[in-house]
Order: sequence, then C-alpha cells, then structure tokens
Amino acid sequence: MTNLRSIGLIAALMAAPLPVFAHHGSSGQFDTSRTVELSGEITRVRLVNPHAYVYFDSVNEDGESVNLRCELQSGSLLKRNGWTAEMFEIGSKISIKGSPDRTDPTTCYMSEVTFENGVVATRYSTFDNSGMIEAEERQTERDNGTPNIDGNWAMVREENAPPGGGGQSEVILTAAGAAAVEGATADENPRYQCEPTNIVLDWWFDQMVNKISQSDDKIEISYGFMDLERTIYLDGTEMPSDYVPSRAGFSTGEWDGDTLVVTTTGFDEGWINAPMSEGERPARPEGADRPEGADRPEGARGGPPSPVKNSAEMVVIERFTLNDDGTVLNRAYTISDPVNLEKAISGEDAVTLTADAFEDYACDDLTEERAN
Repeated sequence: MTNLRSIGLIAALMAAPLPVFAHHGSSGQFDTSRTVELSGEITRVRLVNPHAYVYFDSVNEDGESVNLRCELQSGSLLKRNGWTAEMFEIGSKISIKGSPDRTDPTTCYMSEVTFENGVVATRYSTFDNSGMIEAEERQTERDNGTPNIDGNWAMVREENAPPGGGGQSEVILTAAGAAAVEGATADENPRYQCEPTNIVLDWWFDQMVNKISQSDDKIEISYGFMDLERTIYLDGTEMPSDYVPSRAGFSTGEWDGDTLVVTTTGFDEGWINAPMSEGERPARPEGADRPEGADRPEGARGGPPSPVKNSAEMVVIERFTLNDDGTVLNRAYTISDPVNLEKAISGEDAVTLTADAFEDYACDDLTEERAN
C-alpha cells in the first residue's frame, strides 16, 4: 500500500508505550486482559469521534467470510497525529492485535496494526512528532502588555505517562454528595451520550486541540473535546438575570500580573468525575498501595476516579500562566461545591502550543452500532 503518506514519514513512525488504562469510551466493553490477533481485507474506515473504527473481511475457522471491526483512537486525534483514511486502502491487507469485545465477537480494541506494506503502528503512533511552534515565532506578549495566550493548544502526553491532567487532591463528599452518586452507573457518563463533562476535565481529555481567541475585553475558548464553548469576560460583564445554567458556566476573568484568574459559576447539575465501569478504571501503580492503618477519611474519593456530582452551587477558579517562551500554558484550579464537597478539589495541568489545526469534534459514537 504505497499511499501511506511518504516513505520518509513511514520511517519516522513513532510508537508510544501502551498505557495501563482502558480507553475512556470503551465503557468496559473490552476484555483488556486478553489479546486477539485478527487479519483480513479492509472494507471501510470511519475516522469519527469519539472512536474511529476500521472494518475488514476475515475468514473464520469454518471458511466463512465475516466482517470484523476494531476501535482506534478518536478520529480527531488520529488526524492530528498524521493518520488519514487513505492509509486504510479498501481491499488492502491489515493485521491487528488487540482486546476482544466482551459480548461481540466481531469487534475488538486495537493495540497494534500492521499495514500491507509492513508498517507497524500502535494506536498511539504518530507520523509527525514536532507538533509545536518554534519559540522564536511566538509573540509572548500582546500590545497591551498582557501575556499572549491566543492560539491552538493541546496536552502533550509524556513518554510512559498515563493520559490525563495533573493529579487532583483527595475528594471528600458531604452526605448530600454521597447520596447524589449512590447507584451511579457508567450509563450516566455524559461522554457516552456525546456530551461534555466539565470545563476542567474536557480541557485536556483525549488530547484534543483547543482554540483560544483573545482580545482586550474577552477570551473565547473552543474545546476540541465535545465542542464545549466558553467566553471569559474581562470587562466586568456580569451574569445576566435570565442566564440559563450550563456545562460551560459563566466565566469572568482578570489579569493579576502575568496570571489570568478566571472564576466560573452558573453551572447546571452534572459531573466532576463521571461514573466509569470497572473495566475502565486505571489500576493503582505498583508499590502505591495504601499503607496499613492509613485509612481514607469517611466520604473521601482517592486513587482511581470515583463518581462525584456537582450541584448548581459549584464554583471553579482557574489560574492560567505561560512559560517563559510562551509555548506552554499552565493551569492551576480549584473546584468548590458547598452542597456536595466537604472541601475544595485542587489540581493542575498544562497544554502546549501546537501548529495542528482545531477541528470540530462532531461526535458520532459507533460503540452500539452492532446492536442497532
């Protein structure tokens, strides 16, 4: 298959180690403790969000042709990393290693793919490892003296690091907070309905490209994940009396020296940590077991994310700062909710300036396609 970009890019294919985390959108549907090897001729590819799929005809043990499909990364992230539909040439041979679906024998979760021309890639491979604007091309300060955060930003996953932002502080729920998540199931996770979760998590989720448009009186943010839109008012604009609560909330900001301090209220009721299935939860790192006698406070949520709901009283405060050359945007945040949280949750993360284009997420969840 000669249309896999170019020989130079093929030679530059970079493979990242596989994480110990199951993919966010699998909802525990794949048995990641098992490995299957499948092969056949490609019949179709769908580079959509939140999961892309490649379809191929394979011959089973009875000599019958069966159409199989395997889940890839999200379509937007694949495109950002140089993957194209042309790589999956219809009629070409493909071999895949991955995890089987727990209930559907015709579906898998791809860990490694071998194309007809011999190129081997993992789901995290990329065909262009730059993804970053050179420092000398970046104006770090606007004409009015404030830091320049205008541009496209995305989280860069460091080698051997799990997906996600910086670690959050321990979560301690109130009685109301515990009651709000009692009996919560993965079916309530908004990501599985192609809906945003919150302004903190979605900022780095799935390493999508976010776009910031900055002016003197406001900052507009378009999230690459689930198309969440925010406006941060810098001119003292107050929340309208008829404001309708939303996932994005109503944000006001001010510059404290070189730090952008943003306060957001006006949220609808939703999730701080959405419920996940057991098969989706990250395992505690080796050696990180809680010492004997070190009991977690009653109502505390630590380790792998546990469900946490927010009330309409939630307040999120974010503090954005740039590094010296203007290519890394750091964020420290606190999440307060007097109804559901005994104390505020704090955390931090960072995104990197990128030359990659912003794309609408255009969620098209194919997870249940086989059942329809």
